[in-house]
Amino acid sequence: MPNLMLIAVSFLLPIIIILSEKRFKLIEWLSPVVCCYGAGILLGNLLGPIWDPKLARSMSEISVLMALPLLLLSVDLLGWFKLAKTTIVSFLILIFSVMIVSYFVGIYYKHHDPEVWKMAGMLVGVYVGGTANLTAIGKILGVREDVFVMLNAVDVVIGGFYLLFIMSFGVKILSRILPAFDHNSSKEEDYDLIHWGRLSLTQKARHSLLLLILSALIVGVSILVSKILTGEEVPGIIILGLTTLALMFSFNQKIRHFEGSQELGQYLLLVFCLSVGSLANGSQLMSGSWWYFLFCGLIMFGSILLHFLCCFFLKIDRDTAIITSMAGIFGPAFVAPMSQVLKNRAILVSGVTTGLVGIALGNFVGVAVAYLIK
Repeated sequence: MPNLMLIAVSFLLPIIIILSEKRFKLIEWLSPVVCCYGAGILLGNLLGPIWDPKLARSMSEISVLMALPLLLLSVDLLGWFKLAKTTIVSFLILIFSVMIVSYFVGIYYKHHDPEVWKMAGMLVGVYVGGTANLTAIGKILGVREDVFVMLNAVDVVIGGFYLLFIMSFGVKILSRILPAFDHNSSKEEDYDLIHWGRLSLTQKARHSLLLLILSALIVGVSILVSKILTGEEVPGIIILGLTTLALMFSFNQKIRHFEGSQELGQYLLLVFCLSVGSLANGSQLMSGSWWYFLFCGLIMFGSILLHFLCCFFLKIDRDTAIITSMAGIFGPAFVAPMSQVLKNRAILVSGVTTGLVGIALGNFVGVAVAYLIK
């Protein structure tokens, strides 16, 4: 019975948080991701023996494996290269900034902890793509479970500070440093980016079922490939396999434009956030987090500063610099709120696409930097 309750809470609570986002400003301000992490930490620590950590761990692994293909199915890799030159240049600068800062911070602290090289690679993944990449790279590299849980929790806290700053004072500060966006060079979008809200409840259910079947098929084939090659389920092979397969499917226009993949993928990520948050031990987080805060903070804010500094010298406009930073650091889900803060819908589609490309690239560059440090 407790296991059924855990499963029900893990899947229903993210839905409640999503539905409550527009009604409660606190949830909208914190974001559903932070709320699900927080709810998971509270549930895991308050319910104690009733909350089964083994089941929570299994749910976190399953949810993120199912979410990754769904997030990648809507990536338009070829179309991304047709975007405005400044968008691509700004995002490439962000990738370079994250890689170079992570490498040097990782080298500097290499002998501090044997898991440092893995931690640096995971942070490259999350700041180029998103939370799904941090988890995927952690599985690929076989990071210790306590490190994995702590890094997730600390990333949420530090990311929250940057989100609050960039959505308030950051925009005003960067307005004084970077050029203004040229609205004449980009047409305003006269269509909605995602049409999920227009579908009926029956259509949403049908789309969700088909997408879940496709995602499960991609994960299943990846597991099968891993067993054929090694005789066992190797996380690295499985994740790289499903990333490749999902990107191959994304070249099919019908699949790429099939509504619901992003919404379903983001929902499963919230399930993951709640599940992995419940594994965080409160006393452990308070006693040992200073090191993780320092390491994560140096990489995140060092990468952000280097990115904006390069944008300054290359005269990249404020809106493009900010939206590519948000797309990389937080993922495509945060692009729409940021475009509203900037009062610029012209960057919405390119920003979301850039975030999706970041998810596709995150695993590869993160693993590469990790092994360079090692």
